[in-house]
Amino acid sequence: MQSVKESIKGLKSYNANQKPFRIKLDANEGKNILFKDISSKGLHFEEDFHINFYPDNDAKLLREKLSRYIDVAPENIIPGNGSSELIDMVFKTFVDKDETIMCFTPSFSMYSVFSKIHSAKLLEVKSNEDFSVDIDLMIKKAKEIKPKLILLCNPNNPTGYLVDKKDVERLVSQTDSIVVVDEAYMEFAHGSMVKEVNKYRNLIVLRTLSKALGLAGIRLGYMIACQEIIDVVNCVRSPYNVNSITQYIGVLALKNKEKIKDYVEEVKKERSFLSQELKKLHFTVYDSYANFVLIKSEIKDLADKLAEKGILIRNFSGDLEQCYRITVGNRKENMILIEYLKEIVNDEKI
Repeated sequence: MQSVKESIKGLKSYNANQKPFRIKLDANEGKNILFKDISSKGLHFEEDFHINFYPDNDAKLLREKLSRYIDVAPENIIPGNGSSELIDMVFKTFVDKDETIMCFTPSFSMYSVFSKIHSAKLLEVKSNEDFSVDIDLMIKKAKEIKPKLILLCNPNNPTGYLVDKKDVERLVSQTDSIVVVDEAYMEFAHGSMVKEVNKYRNLIVLRTLSKALGLAGIRLGYMIACQEIIDVVNCVRSPYNVNSITQYIGVLALKNKEKIKDYVEEVKKERSFLSQELKKLHFTVYDSYANFVLIKSEIKDLADKLAEKGILIRNFSGDLEQCYRITVGNRKENMILIEYLKEIVNDEKI
């Protein structure tokens, strides 16, 4: 088709490749800890909830709840339809055609996609063999090439690696680029940069309600930055970008801070348990600060073998050949997974 933009020729639509499952451990979704009864009883709205009106364009109440959740002023927050919309907003705001974007690899696949959509040049700095990130190398490259944006997924998806906060601050303070720190999994780690947004005028932090709050289905993320960045990004934000139902559920969810905290602690405990059990089966298990673990295995088609049992995990290719990402389940799910993996490992020995 001749009218299609050159920048998107060759792109393929996102394919979630959803399959029937018994246990779903392939997409890093959190558990439904806040609204377990919604599916059976239905969602009940207050009398003053008007679905026939457009949503609050400024999402005032939602921003107030987010403000209390992360202890940052509402004026420093923009909600969006998941982190993906917010990343797109950042590109629309700051990136012109043929400008350079920098990130490390392997990392979140959508960084590359948005770079192509917006006709940007992508410089990927390769991680170390253990998937650790050389911040000194990134700083050196940034000073040489002067990228418009630096994208840092921290903790990183899909490896689970966490860059120390001091190193993140060095990256922000020693470069002139806009640094976007994607903290989708930060509740499961430590060292958030959200309270530093007014200290650094080139810092943007992204967060989500999909992981620690178990709300992937409502597609709600948020951006935190200094007022100057917030004002200019708001200029490219679509009107009424967060719908009324998403805002309503987000507000309800953020009232449950103790439940969220308890769930995060449970995930950390299960992450440790799952990692140890996987090591006993002689898988290579990489340290993770997220709600998943990354393993390496020489067993061919491991994900397909588990899918036959109704258990979904994520397989990779390229730099992550023979690697599999497993969402941390509850104890029952993790035990079922381990038992099936034992069977597969034993079959390989025969």
